[in-house]
Amino acid sequence: MTDNKLSDNDIFLNRLFGKHVASSIVSMFGVMASVMANSIIAGQFFGANGLAVMSVAAPFYFLFSTIGSLTGVGGSVLTSYALGRDDTKTANQAFTLSVALGVSIAVTVGLLCLVFLEPLLYILGCSAAIYESALAYCEIIVLGGVGTTMMYIPYNFFKLTGKLKLLIATFLAMAAANVSLDLLFINVFSMGLRGIAIATVLSSTAAGLFGVKVLIRDPFTLSLTLKRKTILNLLKLGTPPALNNLLVFFRLMIINRIIAAEAGSVGLAAFSVFSSLENFSLVILSGLAQATSAFVGVFSKELDTVSVRKIEKRAHIWGMAAIGVLMAVILLFPTEICMFFGIYDTEKLMIASKAAYIFAFSLPPSVCCFLMFFYYQAAGFTNLANLLIFCRSFLFLVAPAYFLTPIYGLNAVWWSLTAASISPIIIMAIAMPYYFKKGLSGVLLQDLHAEREGTFISFAVKTSTEAIIDSVEGIADFCKLNKLTKKETMLVRLSMEEMMMSIKEHCFDEGTEGAMDVKILTMHRLGDLMIVLRIRNGGKLFNPIVYYERVAEDDPMALGDALGIAMISKAADSVHYKTTFGINNLTVIIDRKEDI
Repeated sequence: MTDNKLSDNDIFLNRLFGKHVASSIVSMFGVMASVMANSIIAGQFFGANGLAVMSVAAPFYFLFSTIGSLTGVGGSVLTSYALGRDDTKTANQAFTLSVALGVSIAVTVGLLCLVFLEPLLYILGCSAAIYESALAYCEIIVLGGVGTTMMYIPYNFFKLTGKLKLLIATFLAMAAANVSLDLLFINVFSMGLRGIAIATVLSSTAAGLFGVKVLIRDPFTLSLTLKRKTILNLLKLGTPPALNNLLVFFRLMIINRIIAAEAGSVGLAAFSVFSSLENFSLVILSGLAQATSAFVGVFSKELDTVSVRKIEKRAHIWGMAAIGVLMAVILLFPTEICMFFGIYDTEKLMIASKAAYIFAFSLPPSVCCFLMFFYYQAAGFTNLANLLIFCRSFLFLVAPAYFLTPIYGLNAVWWSLTAASISPIIIMAIAMPYYFKKGLSGVLLQDLHAEREGTFISFAVKTSTEAIIDSVEGIADFCKLNKLTKKETMLVRLSMEEMMMSIKEHCFDEGTEGAMDVKILTMHRLGDLMIVLRIRNGGKLFNPIVYYERVAEDDPMALGDALGIAMISKAADSVHYKTTFGINNLTVIIDRKEDI
């Protein structure tokens, strides 16, 4: 089939997008539930002082989350590259390096925090009234911070390997264990706030160790090789997601100081409720945005602007609907929510209720913020994404709180999150004309040439030799219909056949019935012919082009039986391979003059 529009991929979207959004949100809930439960239990059993301790300790959690994001995301991306080459040795090394770096950095940072814990508590706004409790709590948190870091291994690698059910089960179990141990250590062993800290460390460490054990059993083995270039590459790949957590760490340090100076432990208790509500909203916002960005990254490389818009529209509708419900609940029941956290004193309840009520107004713009942060990262607008993250997570949150709190009191702190959530939208509006001059369109900054001028063929192929050979005839007809030259037709036909055969061989076990989703797009631009080839499948992670390139390095004659892949390796302007929740996505772009 051909058309002057891109494939809408409705089947792919309907089958996978909702499933992966759900798994992402539920697993994110498991991660955040422990933090929220700790605050609720601390408030119920230890009152405002317990909540104040949670506020003081919160930056340490995000510090170790930063390390986890850095090594977990970086390691999983590096591992996916290796798996795409069918290079299990390098994949094992990347996985092992991710674990080793996470543990070593977390232990080092934990020991440093322990040495300087007293001055750090002062910087975090810890008052004399809660000092002893905060010191006891934070000692355990920083020493066990490696557990927080390690839980990011299963969180990222389960997604990479498509273990979605295990991902959800692991983090829901972690949250349940955290709550159960909290109550056990407080009620039975009378351990106070230290019991909450120990419960947090034990549950997160157990999740991390369980995840590593499962991953070592399937599909990795431990193989540590320390190479400076590999380490730097891993850390570079993990930097973007770690940036937000790092900014939150510094933001909490500053905000804690501002609140402590203005209202002491009472203000910190209210801030703990405020932060818990923000963490709960992140279950929806970050979970939805992470799932969405994975699909955006794939469709953007395919020049499939139609599907990108559908994904983003659907994500915004779902996000606004879910956040709208949360906003309504907070606006209607701010006092009851604060009482749920153990705040009953009239004066303290008034402060905390006002904080919760004001927080609700930050939610609608936050939907756009998070979805656009992750969209711009996935679509290749990294600088714009990082600028927006910096403004929302730090600059326009800290600055209003710092300068306006002396004038307006704690209200300035509570409203600062709303101001920070609106600021990226304003910055985007200012930046749009700059990108429009480059020929990009809309808020999504899309290049619509392929959508307006391209023709395509899109079909599914079973993983059998007969089905693949039959599909090649349709590809040849498409090339003829769109007046590709004989050389271009041979290149497309032969390479697609060999890539599909290679995927059948490497991605699916013998006797297993699978399918591949194939698309070919052609378009003319500035006198050039652009050809986009895409193959998607749900088998083992594998990139046939990079695999044969690696094999050819060892044996130059290896490509004798893969002439089409050899030709496409030389002819392609870019080869993009990405795994989306265990789904292989291979996109090859060829840009050739019409007279060639």
